[in-house]
Amino acid sequence: MQIYLLVDVGQTGTRVRITRPSGGNLDDAAGGVRAAEDPERHLARVVTDALRRHGSPVDQVAAGLSGLQGTRGRPRALLEEWSAFGTRRVVLADDSVTAYLAALGDRPGVVVSVGTGVVALATGVRGGWARIDGWGPLLGDSGGAYWIGRAGLETALRAFDGRGAATALLDAAAEAFGDPALLAGTLQRDPDRVARIAGFARQVLGLAERGDPDAGRITVDAAGHLADTVMTAAARVGDDETITASWSGSVLAGSRALRDAFASALPSRCRLVPPAASPLDGARLLIDLPSSHPLTALTSEAST
Repeated sequence: MQIYLLVDVGQTGTRVRITRPSGGNLDDAAGGVRAAEDPERHLARVVTDALRRHGSPVDQVAAGLSGLQGTRGRPRALLEEWSAFGTRRVVLADDSVTAYLAALGDRPGVVVSVGTGVVALATGVRGGWARIDGWGPLLGDSGGAYWIGRAGLETALRAFDGRGAATALLDAAAEAFGDPALLAGTLQRDPDRVARIAGFARQVLGLAERGDPDAGRITVDAAGHLADTVMTAAARVGDDETITASWSGSVLAGSRALRDAFASALPSRCRLVPPAASPLDGARLLIDLPSSHPLTALTSEAST
């Protein structure tokens, strides 16, 4: 039985799993990849460290990487780097691909990955694929954690100025960041400002769960963006009848308020199902993805 090293590289964290013939997977975690960082260099460091600690040869490495969107990756260079550890095959894909496989397997449908950012991936009943959004915090990622956190902070600062009504979001912002008068400067100087702003989504969604109207409005708006992204992806692959949709990421998984609003924003012909597995399981499915599957076009691999 072969040993696999599976990796899920996200913006806020990286998860690693080594499968063993005897059973009992070895799971580990590391930091996420920063916006300006090369995701494959980050992957190389994480995997090399895991291989050194594991000791025994690992046959195949499969990884989903945040930030690989729009490229095929450089698996040959990574394979050369890991060949000393017995690795004979490397398979890479954007983490939207492994999220899709984890949620729906090889079935047609749409999976929206909601973390710091947002990207939806669709495959059609008649073949083909489409990817929507994933444009980063400056240009897109509508409805994701950064979008929600920024909307919450904007609402808080409007209240602080007197341009908006009093809101519990202002108290939440002060508790999380300190004096609101210093908030903008503090974040501008912080190299982790994207992650910190995205982290404020937890407070926004928590207030929405407790019935706060301002947080609730932001949550409904975010859900509307996510639903629009899903339906656009479905339309791009020509699915105009019943659509199967699912999600990935801790933002939707962790917020009943956002999930309910998202489900309500989808049309009745869209059947929303919970994800079947985790992105690490999606990385495992990446290894055996049939060459005829539409998502194979979004993977890259090298082998000896």
